Amino acid sequence: MPNELIFSPGVDLVTDQVAVVMQDRAVVGMSSWLSDAIAAAAAQDRGVQLVTAPETRLTWPVRSKLFSDPRSRWIVAVDVDEHFDGLNGARMKWTGDLFTTELTGADEPAPDIHPAFVVEEPPTAHLQLTVRVRHQATESLEIGHLAEKLFTGTAGGDPTGWSTSEPVTQPWSPAALTEYCRGRAPAPTWLVLSGPVGGESKPAVGTLELRRTMSGVDETVTLCVAQPGTELPSTAELGVLVDDVADNFELISAIVMGSFGAADGTYQPRFAGLPCPIGLAAGFEALNGRPLLEALSVEGIPTALAIGPPRRPAIWYPLGNGRNPRDWDKYTKVMEKLVQAG
Repeated sequence: MPNELIFSPGVDLVTDQVAVVMQDRAVVGMSSWLSDAIAAAAAQDRGVQLVTAPETRLTWPVRSKLFSDPRSRWIVAVDVDEHFDGLNGARMKWTGDLFTTELTGADEPAPDIHPAFVVEEPPTAHLQLTVRVRHQATESLEIGHLAEKLFTGTAGGDPTGWSTSEPVTQPWSPAALTEYCRGRAPAPTWLVLSGPVGGESKPAVGTLELRRTMSGVDETVTLCVAQPGTELPSTAELGVLVDDVADNFELISAIVMGSFGAADGTYQPRFAGLPCPIGLAAGFEALNGRPLLEALSVEGIPTALAIGPPRRPAIWYPLGNGRNPRDWDKYTKVMEKLVQAG
């Protein structure tokens, strides 16, 4: 259970809308105090606004977890009265209750972008994955093998550790991880996973979320894998990996994207382009009984493939190279088809 919000150790200010957390450090990870602040704020229907210096970077677990509430923001403090959003560059102002977007004027309702956000720096490609599978709730269930498959297929080795926060403290052990999750059931569990170290492995970090549902146990693994330079794996390579997941697990969904960030896998408050889709997988449940050939037919995606076992087929929709924002149009078409099926 989280602390009461006013007693949460990382919180500097509490208003009716948000909890404000101020951090002056080079890298902000999902520490135990930040995790407690997020949980405590959510319990009291508040967002979290993280205030940092312009040089601060965020880890993937923070970037992927913190901003689920629309009031939650990464506030970059350039000066006492000068702030911008670290994710989109919009100038921000303090209202007395929260930081909110500062517009350019009544005749120009678009946000004003701070010049510090558009500083050009050498980019490093990041591969982002979110994969969700479902397990039967049995005594023999062991969690962690999905993460092993994803880390090995993208970063070059098994995870090295897991923890409830950053830095990661527990050595990698599916048995220990499963025991911890089982001890918390039926409450959901969210964990940080560290990637392989050394050799030809790539910098990688991930998260694992486990939820008990009416249908079983849903496991969602996210990964961010820094690439050497600006190249990303092809849709064909990633399709093989997702097919392997579908063969060994009950695949619910998967989304793979390309983005840019720092070489160590962290994120700076700088414009690095938009995340763009590489591929999307829909599991058997998403097809909702629709004939496979019909589900494979999506305008603009002639290379959609059936994957997984014949008794529970899934579909891999190649969408792009992770560089073209227009490929989101293909994503929309796939989602429209799946929604119609549902």
